[in-house]
Amino acid sequence: MAQPSMTGAAPGEKAAATSAAGDVARLLIRVNVSALILFHTYAVIMGEQAIRDTLTSWGLPAGLAWSAVLFEGLAPILVILGVYARLAAALMVFWMVMALLMAHVLTGHFAQLAANGVGWRLEGQFFFLIDSLAVVLLGAGRYGLGIGGRWN
Repeated sequence: MAQPSMTGAAPGEKAAATSAAGDVARLLIRVNVSALILFHTYAVIMGEQAIRDTLTSWGLPAGLAWSAVLFEGLAPILVILGVYARLAAALMVFWMVMALLMAHVLTGHFAQLAANGVGWRLEGQFFFLIDSLAVVLLGAGRYGLGIGGRWN
């Protein structure tokens, strides 16, 4: 028989509640970062030119912009569904690192405030990077399709 702790809950009950809260937190992070990244894919599909312009400025083919459909489209959908979530989130991390290196390092954006003067110019990019990295490290948790074994 489990002995109640000083808080009144049996040790196993507290661990189960903590585990459930952690799984809900993983779900919230997964859905939040992925849903917001999906808006960027929509922009690329609708003809947004920033990725194409950045690629051509580095001497790369503008057609590589369509790789955004993988990194900003398919990967976030997999993360939301909990299908190979760690692997898909790693693709999102790779994409954000490449975006930061190609579009922001040489421009001096790291030391700039946002256009309206409130906040840091790259806070959105770092939100996507750090939250995607959190999914890589934490995994999907129990709320999702659970396809992908250790990659989930």
